[in-house]
This record gives sequence, structure tokens and C-alpha cells, in this order.
Amino acid sequence: MPYVASRHNSLIAHVVTVVFGLIALIILLHLAFVLLEANPGNPLVDAIGDMANWFSWLFRDMFTIDDPKVRAVVNYGLAALVYLLIGGAIAGAGRRWRSH
Repeated sequence: MPYVASRHNSLIAHVVTVVFGLIALIILLHLAFVLLEANPGNPLVDAIGDMANWFSWLFRDMFTIDDPKVRAVVNYGLAALVYLLIGGAIAGAGRRWRSH
């Protein structure tokens, strides 16, 4: 039975890592679209922007830098970094917990 629990915890840790990584990827895609001045009327650009705004709502206007591209890099970059760190911490805790 411990082997099954160990595999289950490993799967959960992997899923958490993937989910938080995908959220960070969405935010970074939006950041790339901003930096490359993608057409905001494009449905893909718009959808990614909406998702990135939703996921990074706490960070969107954290720093009010005059240059919009620098502001996007700082605020959205920080949001992506936080998601990666939180996902890594949760997954790491899950892996450590299963080894006990």
C-alpha cells in the first residue's frame, strides 16, 4: 500500500507543477505579445491577455513605471515568477511528504 500512496503523491506533485507552469506560460506569452506589439484585436492575443490578466490580478499594477513595456516586464514577470515558485514549493512539499 505505501507504494500506491507514493505513486499517487508523485502524480499530484507532477500535476501541480504542470498546472502552475502552464499559468506562468500564459503570463509569459502575454508578456511576449506586449513586448512584440502583437495585434490586440487578434482573438488569440486577446484570449491570452484576458487569461494573463485574470491570473496576475494582484501584480498587474503593482509597479507604476512610465514605460508600458518595462511596466509589463516587471509586473507580469513578477507574477510568472511567483507562480513558478509557488508551484515548485507545493510540488516539493508533496515529494518530501511522500518520502516520510
